[in-house]
Amino acid sequence: MWDNVLLIGGTTAGIRSMPKVGEKNPNGPSLKPQQQTFLNNFLHKDMTQTAAARAAGYKHPNVQAVQLLNTPHVRERLEEMRVELESKYGVNITKSVRDMQMLRDEAWAAGNYSAAIKAEELRLKVTGLMVNRSHVTHEKIDSMDKDEITKKLQVIMDRAKSRMIDVTPEATEPEHLTEISEKPH
Repeated sequence: MWDNVLLIGGTTAGIRSMPKVGEKNPNGPSLKPQQQTFLNNFLHKDMTQTAAARAAGYKHPNVQAVQLLNTPHVRERLEEMRVELESKYGVNITKSVRDMQMLRDEAWAAGNYSAAIKAEELRLKVTGLMVNRSHVTHEKIDSMDKDEITKKLQVIMDRAKSRMIDVTPEATEPEHLTEISEKPH
């Protein structure tokens, strides 16, 4: 079953229409309400996939979010929802990336470097070239004594220091001061 959807610029593209929640899908499994809630959270509420799965009530959100996004009928509905948003708001990834690049360049030219860096960061995130990563370690701190906690913190700090790069510039005396100090008084 193919429906023509009117896209921006008046063109149409044939896309297969996914049944809404609860409707029978002649082509395969239909979307469950919890799956639709996950997609709504992920797409409309600007949540990460894990946060969207957690808010939808999944017991193992980090695992189930990946499984959901790899499920064909869920992916199909997600793509359909994206097309709906693009046609409704006239927004797509290509246009957003181009606009962020333009904003970055304008901010850079104006000397507003923090805004330029933020625009570039957002542009990289949209394209998937930059991903926010966090590492969560679960330790049973209640069963540890003060010395064990101190040792564990030291290990974490040492690991962090080994990953750091010192970018502090070397202290040098400016040339104009060197010239002045070399002249006889």
